[in-house]
Amino acid sequence: MQQHPTPTQVSPGLHRPELDPQPVPEPALHLLGGIWIASCPTCGYQLTTARTQQGVERRAARRRCPVCHQDGDL
Repeated sequence: MQQHPTPTQVSPGLHRPELDPQPVPEPALHLLGGIWIASCPTCGYQLTTARTQQGVERRAARRRCPVCHQDGDL
């Protein structure tokens, strides 16, 4: 007979969602005419442009949307 370990009970006091980091939506990336564009996923404001995808990702990670104040976090 094989015994299965019982799962450890989690105390309800340990789960505090206000302390958990909130997921930040990543900027939307578009390629238009050879130029990469990063826009805010919430409101669509154009955050930055670059010639490479990596460049626009780096720039968008440092930008904060001036319209809805969403931080870029890639």
